[in-house]
Amino acid sequence: GTFDDCQDIVKALFRDLKFKKTYSLGAVNSINFARIMFQITYYFYTYFKRFPNCDGTMSFSVPTGNFGDILAGYYAKRMG
Repeated sequence: GTFDDCQDIVKALFRDLKFKKTYSLGAVNSINFARIMFQITYYFYTYFKRFPNCDGTMSFSVPTGNFGDILAGYYAKRMG
């Protein structure tokens, strides 16, 4: 199947409220929290490339619709 086929299955699972509650389903755009964790590393990688001595501050711009990426940036900031 295609990505769209898979996405249709996931959407159907979220519409099944009993299933959703039984298995505590939750989602971000990325669907998978592991993806959020990997996105966190992008922020750290970029910071350490720019400031190898950890002596600077940065701001990031994230396109609209990329909530998973924004969430990863938030977690990275909270991590220091």
